[in-house]
Amino acid sequence: MNGPGRAEILAFIEARSGRRLTRLQEADVLAALDADGAMAAAFMEHFAAEFGVDLTGYEPRFHHRDAATVLRPGWPFAPPQLFGVRLPVAVSTLVQAAQTGRWPMAYPVLTPAPSRQWLNVPLILIGLPVLAAAGIAVLRLL
Repeated sequence: MNGPGRAEILAFIEARSGRRLTRLQEADVLAALDADGAMAAAFMEHFAAEFGVDLTGYEPRFHHRDAATVLRPGWPFAPPQLFGVRLPVAVSTLVQAAQTGRWPMAYPVLTPAPSRQWLNVPLILIGLPVLAAAGIAVLRLL
C-alpha cells in the first residue's frame, strides 16, 4: 500500500504530543498519551485531517472514556469503559487508516443497558439525612 508509513505516524504523534513513544507504547497510543475525552477526540480529528482519513466508522466509546465532569454522577472517579471493553489504538492501526483513507476497525454491535444514574439522586436525598441523624445520635451517646 502507498501512503504514510510507521515513521510518518510516529513523527505526527511526536509533533502533537512532544513525546517519543516506546515500542510498548506504540501498541496503545491513546493510553500512552493519557488521552481521554476531548483530548483523545482532538488527537483523532487532527490525525484524520493530517492524513486524509474518513473517521465515519470510528467509535470513540470503544477506545477512550469521556472526560470527567463535576456534574457527572460518580465524579471524580471515571466511569467504567462501555461494556467493560477498551480497544487499543495502535500505531499499526493508524498506519492502516492513513494508507487506506478510512478507519479500518469493525466494531461489535452492542446495545448499552439503560443508565441507572438517576438512582443517585434519591440515594443522596435519603442517605445524607439518615447519615446525619446517625451521626448526631452517636454524638449524643458519647
